Amino acid sequence: MDELLALILEPLDAERMAEIAGRVRRGRQEALEGEELDALRAALQDAPDEYADGWWLDPARSRFWLCLCVDWKASDEVEWQVQGMARTLGLPGGFRSVAMSQPGSQTPDVLREAATWMQGGGFDLLGLETGSDAYMALPIRLDSLERARQEAERLGLDAPLS
Repeated sequence: MDELLALILEPLDAERMAEIAGRVRRGRQEALEGEELDALRAALQDAPDEYADGWWLDPARSRFWLCLCVDWKASDEVEWQVQGMARTLGLPGGFRSVAMSQPGSQTPDVLREAATWMQGGGFDLLGLETGSDAYMALPIRLDSLERARQEAERLGLDAPLS
């Protein structure tokens, strides 16, 4: 998992990398068997104490957001989580889903649209197998994507966002 974590954190400054790596380490030590992915998600998401409107765009409320995790039917949660990741990674603009407003659109449609948008900023979303009906994805630099996929596959976590 350390190699995958290094690929997730590589675009960040050294101080933020060390902070998040420490959170992941503590989370893994405290996680029960089978809860490792939940611990990783929690360490990569700096959730605020209070959820005010637009909190994901406010670095004072959430310093970073590096893991997208949504229920299989919660396509409306993809947009704000991608916006939080974009802010964390310094990507210009903001992701707005067109697919979400289309009749018959489902969460995988919005996830693929988000991945395409991230590619314009030099990143992609690496889907991880959660063992549940939730989708989980991590932002990975395009030049590191193949290594990240190989590592996720080695860990038994690789899952396409479809």
